[in-house]
Amino acid sequence: MNGVRAAWAVALWLALLAGLLVAWSPRYWAVSVALAAVALVAVCRAVVARDVRVPPHIALVAPIGAFGFLQIALHTTVLPHLTLETSLVWAVSATAFLLGADVLRDRGARHLFLDLLLWSLTLLAVVAIPQHYLSGDKVFGIFPVESGGFGTLLSPNQFAALMELAAPIALWRTIDRNPLPGGICFIMILAAAVTTTSRAGVILIAAELVVFVIARLLVRRAGARLLLTAVAGLALVLAAAAAIAGTDMMKAKFADKDPYSVRRQLLSSTLTLIASRPVTGYGLGTWRSVYPRAAVFDMAALANEAHNDWAQWTCDGGLPFSLLMAALVLWIARPAMQSLWGLGLLSVMAHSFVDYPIREPVLSLLWFVLAGAVSQYGRLGSRINSP
Repeated sequence: MNGVRAAWAVALWLALLAGLLVAWSPRYWAVSVALAAVALVAVCRAVVARDVRVPPHIALVAPIGAFGFLQIALHTTVLPHLTLETSLVWAVSATAFLLGADVLRDRGARHLFLDLLLWSLTLLAVVAIPQHYLSGDKVFGIFPVESGGFGTLLSPNQFAALMELAAPIALWRTIDRNPLPGGICFIMILAAAVTTTSRAGVILIAAELVVFVIARLLVRRAGARLLLTAVAGLALVLAAAAAIAGTDMMKAKFADKDPYSVRRQLLSSTLTLIASRPVTGYGLGTWRSVYPRAAVFDMAALANEAHNDWAQWTCDGGLPFSLLMAALVLWIARPAMQSLWGLGLLSVMAHSFVDYPIREPVLSLLWFVLAGAVSQYGRLGSRINSP
C-alpha cells in the first residue's frame, strides 16, 4: 500500500468521523466541524500532493456544488442568506466527491478507508442501541439532545440511512476478509437499524442483504445446496439482529395502516410549489420558509422538511438541480452494484424518496465521498469479489 495515500485516506476518515461525533448538536458549530474538517483535507491535498487527479464526473459534480451560488448571482432565490448557508454544504459535498475519487482510487487506501469506516460505524451502532434504551436523551450518556434523535444524529431515519451505507461494507468484508468479523458487524448494523424503527431503513438493509447474496450466488454459479445454505444464513442473521434490537416497536410501526399520510400531504404541497417555479426553484435551503404558502393542513408544529429529498431538491433548485442529482446517481449506479460495498449509495437515494437523509450535512459528505470512490471502480479493472 502506498503509505502517503494511506495517510490521506486516514485523514479523510478522521474528518468524517469528527463530523459524525458532533452531529448530535442542533447548533451550526457542529455543521461547521464537518465542513471545515473535510475542506481542510481538500486544501491540504491540493497544496501538498502532486498526483491529484480530477475525475470526469466533475462535469456533474461541479454544477451541483456551485448551483446555490449561481442562484444567488442570478437573483432566483427568494431568501439569499438561506441559500448561501445551504450552498456551503453542497460545495463541500462536491469537494468530498472529488476527494473520494482522488484519494481512494488506490485499492490499498480504499480498503483501509472502508475498514476504518466500517469499524467506526459499527461501534456507533453498538453504542446507539443501549443508549436508546438507557439514556435516549443523552449522547454517550453525557451530552443532552433534543428528543427524537438516535445515536449521534438528530433523526432516527438519518441514523438508519447511515447504517444503509455501512451494511454493504460489512457484507463486502465477509468475502474480502474474514467472514466472521464482517458478519458480526452486519448483525449489529441491522440491529441498530431495527432499533431506530425506521421502516424504510430496515427494508432497504434487508434488500441490500438479498442483493448481496444473489450477486454472490450468481458469481459462484451456485447449486441448490448453496442456495439453501444462503437462505439459512439470511434467517440466522435476521434472527440475531431481531434478538439484539427487539421488534415490538418495529412491529407497531409496520402495523400502521397509513404510515405516509403526513408525508403524502407534505408532498402534495411541495408539488404545488414546484409547479409555480419549476425551472428556477425558490432557492436551495428555502423549503421550510416557503412551504406555508402551499400548506394543505396544519401540523400544529414547524414543518422542517418535505420528507422527500427529491421533491425538496426540485422545489429548491428547480428541475435542473434534481436532474443533475439524478444523472449523478445513474452514473454511479453500475459501479455501485458491481463493487457491492457501494450498494448503500443507491439505498440512501431510494430512502430519500420518503425521508431526508441527505439533509444531514455529515451524511451528505459521507455519501459524496463514497460516491467519488465508487466512481473509480470500473476504471481500476476490479472484479466483483475484489473491489
